[in-house]
Amino acid sequence: MATSRIMILHSSLDCLYAQMSRFIPIVYSTLLGTLLVAGATVADDPPAKKKSGEATTQKDDQPSFKLSKDVEEVLLPLFRSIAKADVSRATVELNAETFSNGSVVDRKKSTYQIASTHPNKFTVYLKQPDQRTRLYCDGKDFFAAVAPDAFFRLPEPIDLFNAVFEMPVPMGPYPEAVFALTFAGADPALSLLGGMESVEIVDRGKFRGSIPAVHLKGVQDDGVVWDFWISQEKEPKPLRLSVNLTRMLRDNAQMRMEQGVSYELRYDFLTWRVSGKVDEKLFKYDPPKDATEFKSLDDYYAKIAQDNSRHPLLGKKAPQFEAELLNGKVLGPKQLQGKVVVIDFWATWCSPCVEAMPVLQQVCDEFADKDVVLLAINVGEDTKKIKEFVKKQGWKLNVVLDDQMEVSKGFNAEVIPLTMLVSKAGIVESMHFGFPGAEPLKQRLTDELEVLTLGGVIETATPQEKKKKAADGKAAQTKKAASTPARKTTAKKK
Repeated sequence: MATSRIMILHSSLDCLYAQMSRFIPIVYSTLLGTLLVAGATVADDPPAKKKSGEATTQKDDQPSFKLSKDVEEVLLPLFRSIAKADVSRATVELNAETFSNGSVVDRKKSTYQIASTHPNKFTVYLKQPDQRTRLYCDGKDFFAAVAPDAFFRLPEPIDLFNAVFEMPVPMGPYPEAVFALTFAGADPALSLLGGMESVEIVDRGKFRGSIPAVHLKGVQDDGVVWDFWISQEKEPKPLRLSVNLTRMLRDNAQMRMEQGVSYELRYDFLTWRVSGKVDEKLFKYDPPKDATEFKSLDDYYAKIAQDNSRHPLLGKKAPQFEAELLNGKVLGPKQLQGKVVVIDFWATWCSPCVEAMPVLQQVCDEFADKDVVLLAINVGEDTKKIKEFVKKQGWKLNVVLDDQMEVSKGFNAEVIPLTMLVSKAGIVESMHFGFPGAEPLKQRLTDELEVLTLGGVIETATPQEKKKKAADGKAAQTKKAASTPARKTTAKKK
């Protein structure tokens, strides 16, 4: 499998995980609001510590699942120690691995550093290959530092019990498992034993050749399979949690997974304790003097998207392609000759993609008589799923099927939503990353299509042309502002 294809697969998975707050279904909530985030709820009074260890661990509306006695004897001492803990400290290494026919073809390594004090104080530092995120909650204030010089304040603090399931900031692909095993007072049974089909002991032996341990395997009713190693000591500790998401992703048609391809998350608990003391200073955030405070996570993402808006195709010839449309017809280069083409890469699970589509459709429809064509290229999903989704949304679009992601790869579409504007000459003149909101998108797209439909250029304009365009835009805004009161007065007289 080509490296570029693996990168697209990983980017798609990253977007998917950013939108799903958890995979194990007993307390299931949706975040992505895309690339994000659903707000957390905070109880009026922090919940009291829950006692872990009941053999039956499911909600009333879930089928009963009962642990065998030998599994109880292994799991419950660890779960009880976490549920009864007043403090915690841990360092956890995550390896997100993509396999092709049993061989690792891509690996992303991240590290969590966690400290907590029951019931509502914690800090989580997530070091990823291309991102550093740190959360600070001292029970009164809740901050997220998303870069050394960037942060935002959350509306309200959140207690540790709810933080396991409803952390309002994306913290990796499957953070609930980590939080459930490292937050003081959390109940791991709710995360690791909900929606189970089976849990069994695989073997007892030496973990990494030296630590006496028990290896357990769990199979969930959504297709997720996990392997869990726990030390055999007087005070047991988590050693490793390996989560295989392949069957769940394939069975639920979340995205196309080729045969022989699998995706796994491996968490190694490098250090872990639920006793001793934790320095209260860890939960306080003192912003650097040169740090910028953003209004929200979305506000920060918008700034990042703007800073990283340079794309290798910008200002260059757009790749030609031939692909099948959702209606069964075949689209080729000839149908697009002499037209301004708006190309949008999207997926059904991408919240901002779905929010942006009606805006794109509305603006492009207004320019339909000026040879503007909108192509909605779906990235890697099943045709049946796309048809059902488009019908439910009531969209009337030229949906391009790209289940093998060949078109996406050709356009170097590694993140979505991604919108490209191609001129009548076939040049990529503009690029939109993310979803800035309905009105900003509508205004920018309208302005750009007005230029391109008249045969103008944007990215490939000369410095003099760009300067003139900026001056014309400023003059138009001044004229509009000056004329607005007069129009209002006239309307009032009528």
